[in-house]
Amino acid sequence: MRPSRSSRALEAIFRDLIDTTGGATYFAERVWGTRLRYDFGCGDHPLVGCSAPDFELVDGTRLGEYLRGGKGVLLDFDAHSPLSEYRNLFEQQFIYIASDVKERLGLSAVLVRPDGYVAWVAAEDDESFVEAASRWFRTAR
Repeated sequence: MRPSRSSRALEAIFRDLIDTTGGATYFAERVWGTRLRYDFGCGDHPLVGCSAPDFELVDGTRLGEYLRGGKGVLLDFDAHSPLSEYRNLFEQQFIYIASDVKERLGLSAVLVRPDGYVAWVAAEDDESFVEAASRWFRTAR
């Protein structure tokens, strides 16, 4: 914190890094904890346990808009997938959205908890979906 030649040089390096997209992203992730990954104990995909990307749907809406209601979201990029069969089982706990997104990130579906963290991704089989959904969301009785 003392103004010395080395501290000014270090400050200049930090400023230069923050001026780059990668550097700004790195500092934001560290300060705000957006790259924090929880070990949910279900699923090996690197996105499970991380804050969900704010997917932009083809109609222009974003995932974050659907999370505002306090429910989870099952975002199914393929409206004809077998996941649509589960929508009634968990309809009180999460919103089912069948819509493509502008950037799929190699996924075909994602289950997001109400706090915005990814509970499951479709890189896994249907059985793992039911397990993850049952773990984070109770079924309607």
